[in-house]
Amino acid sequence: MIKNRRKFLKTASSSALFATLGSSFFISCSEKVEDITPVDDENKNEDEDSWENGYNIDSTNIKIDLNHNNFKILKNTGGWKRFDEGALLLVNVGSDIIRAFSSICPHAQCRTSWAYTNNNFTCTCHDSIFKNDGSFVSGPAAGQDLKSLTAKVEDNILTVTED
Repeated sequence: MIKNRRKFLKTASSSALFATLGSSFFISCSEKVEDITPVDDENKNEDEDSWENGYNIDSTNIKIDLNHNNFKILKNTGGWKRFDEGALLLVNVGSDIIRAFSSICPHAQCRTSWAYTNNNFTCTCHDSIFKNDGSFVSGPAAGQDLKSLTAKVEDNILTVTED
């Protein structure tokens, strides 16, 4: 009786496995041809979709729509955002003041490992801590502040430029 049960389970489980994997394999294969036409970036009109994600970057500044879902958090005091496309750390420090800093840590140039708590930025690569004014607090950045940028809000558009 036990031998028959084992034989049944072996046969049934391998059949079920093949049916599951085999059917998904055949379902995922298709004869649809993927369109791999290259994008002509040189002739692309920047105004067409530059605001689609809530921002516009040009050679002199970065403009951010604070009403866009990607950036609404910055309208709240204490709200912050790591904005990788612009290599920025942004934080609302209250009284309608948003500060902008380079997201490149002065210690080891980490860019994407940041946290913000208790009014401090922490580069989580090596635990360097900076106040929300960009000044160094502790860690291996050893007295180097975050690079500060000029941030100005007008009509819910944040404009960030280099000093």
